Amino acid sequence: MRRLSLFVFLVVGVVIGLGAFGHGHAAQRVHAAIDQFPIDPVIAATLYIVWYFVSGCMILFGATIIWAWFRLRAGDASSLFVAYLIGAFYVVTGVGGMIYRHGDLFWAFFIVLGGLLLVSSFALRSGNVPVTLAERGARATDTSVS
Repeated sequence: MRRLSLFVFLVVGVVIGLGAFGHGHAAQRVHAAIDQFPIDPVIAATLYIVWYFVSGCMILFGATIIWAWFRLRAGDASSLFVAYLIGAFYVVTGVGGMIYRHGDLFWAFFIVLGGLLLVSSFALRSGNVPVTLAERGARATDTSVS
């Protein structure tokens, strides 16, 4: 169960991080959609700043999850709190998006990603079980008192 949870945790982090590039690339479609309207240039510029800021947040979220994954593999579950926050944020954003957009299934992807991150995080919270054989050997020969 731990290996499956680690795999799901990592895949979610990679998907969120790589999703930033698709999100950033989609700004071209936003330009095409709104540039035809007489929008205040300050508002239009701010929209693009926020758009790319969100892409940056996605990269940061993905990198943070991957960093936490490395910590988890080493048996340290102290970084899971950040994964809980990211997972909850994705679920809340997905639910809110689906309500606001009247059932637009695009937002279900956020619910799935956040839900998978939360479920795998809760499954990994014991965190004291090393994954690699070298780590197991190191733990087996450690005679220090915890």
